[in-house]
Amino acid sequence: MNTASEYSSFEKERLVSLLVERDHEIDKLHHLLIQARKNLFGKKSEKLSSANQTELFSFAAPAVEEEASSEAAVIEVPSHTRKVRKKRELPGDIERERIEYDIPDPRCPCCQKEMPVIGEETSEELEFIPAQFKVLEHVRFKRACGTCKNGVYTPTLPPEVKPLERRAAGAGLVAQILVSKYQDHQPLYRQEQIFARHGITIPRRLMCGWVEGAVELLMPLYEELKKELLQESYLQADETGLKVQDPEVKGKLHQGYLWGMLSPSNKVLFHYAESRAGEVPRELFKDFRGAIQTDAYAGYNKVYIPDRCRRVACLAHIRRKFIESEASAKAKSGKILGLIAELYKLERKFKDDPPEERMRRRKKKSFPIFKKLYRLLRALKKETLPQAAFQKALSYAYDQRYAMLAVLRDGRFEIDNNLIENQMRPVALGRKNYLFAGSHDGAKRAAVIYSLLGTCKLNGVNPFNWLRDVLRRVHSKGTTAAELLPQRWKHGSKKA
Repeated sequence: MNTASEYSSFEKERLVSLLVERDHEIDKLHHLLIQARKNLFGKKSEKLSSANQTELFSFAAPAVEEEASSEAAVIEVPSHTRKVRKKRELPGDIERERIEYDIPDPRCPCCQKEMPVIGEETSEELEFIPAQFKVLEHVRFKRACGTCKNGVYTPTLPPEVKPLERRAAGAGLVAQILVSKYQDHQPLYRQEQIFARHGITIPRRLMCGWVEGAVELLMPLYEELKKELLQESYLQADETGLKVQDPEVKGKLHQGYLWGMLSPSNKVLFHYAESRAGEVPRELFKDFRGAIQTDAYAGYNKVYIPDRCRRVACLAHIRRKFIESEASAKAKSGKILGLIAELYKLERKFKDDPPEERMRRRKKKSFPIFKKLYRLLRALKKETLPQAAFQKALSYAYDQRYAMLAVLRDGRFEIDNNLIENQMRPVALGRKNYLFAGSHDGAKRAAVIYSLLGTCKLNGVNPFNWLRDVLRRVHSKGTTAAELLPQRWKHGSKKA
């Protein structure tokens, strides 16, 4: 009797454990299904709508019965002023062509005298003239003395002419190809089609050679940019994937990575590596001394040696985890997202403050919210099942509490690393168009161009004008790579 009772008790415990495991698996699959549906059909923005934010904190108001009234309700509408639509002015620096019109017969219908012009009405029409190709013939006169017969003298071409040695592409054409591919996301095969519409054939293989030659010229600028970034005391870092054609197996793609670093002083750099292993950032940041703001990817851990540099966490990545787990724990995730929204609201107020003032205001206003947030995280961790998706979001946030609170100790630090993530967008848009890089060397060249064009964008520099000017001047004597970088070219160089 006792044996049967013990056996049934054992069976009961086993069945209960199986049910618990099944519930965990169902929760996990339910979360994955919701995420898959959101990725396919949901909005990509992580911004909470005002309606959703209200639902997180508001309580349902009791229903109020409307009193029946036989009288018609009177609704008062406050007066308002209609906004006057301003006429959009066309830029004044665009070339203008004046076309004049007059009446067919300028004579007065009464006295037949010619009527003088008493004024004019002008209307503007913005027209587009397609780009045109032009061949520049650089003619060098040969001279020789018929009496002395001491040889033939031929002038050398200036260094700004034909920057790519033994190639006929001008600086403007090369700049257009680079900007079109790496900023406007036009693959070379599409550019080949565009050029064909203008009546000229430029095979993409030829353009590949021009890109390679241009990167060779720009490599000293890239190395100088990297050197200056590693001398900063605060960087933001992130990485993104880039598929590369495998040189050994035709048709097979290799998953490479572009590692990015950004300085708030308007400099960004990308480094291509064939893997995402921790050795890559360890080598990339080996000469860096300061603070790096990243997500919690374990590959960065080898960088953070106490006497070399310290890590600052990213609140946007923390927030993203709770947005992903919101479906399985809506009320609890909503409380956390509400506190994070308060922190971001304060950050918008502190945005233009000097670092010292921003640090002071963060300690006074943001620190109490951080305390409330981490107390809530600690309490929720204790009552959430270990395998739940919400528990993973809780652990991700709680384990980074010290790295996140670093923003309270230094006003230079941003609350997230969205600045570097914004610089990743051209890469993401570009790979949707060209799909993959043709080789590892091609991916390295892409990293160089993305770095320099990204720095142009951060400094408000026209990338085409900068590239065309730099490709012409890079051979000039007395010009250093540091002087040609976009952040200095904007202020100290003559724009082309």
